[in-house]
Amino acid sequence: MKTENAFSLIASTSDDHDDINALSDAFSLKAFHYIDIAREARLNTIMARWPLLRELTAAQEWDRQ
Repeated sequence: MKTENAFSLIASTSDDHDDINALSDAFSLKAFHYIDIAREARLNTIMARWPLLRELTAAQEWDRQ
């Protein structure tokens, strides 16, 4: 049974992003906007688990305005 740790998840995410960049370059897709749905789901899970992180992120976004 293979267990994944944080490092393997980071590496696979980076590899996927590199694949998207390679395809974008190969087919001249300059206006291509890729949204990693799995990454968004992981971020939502993290934010739900750690409310302080959500508050800090919201405060940082408010400061940018």
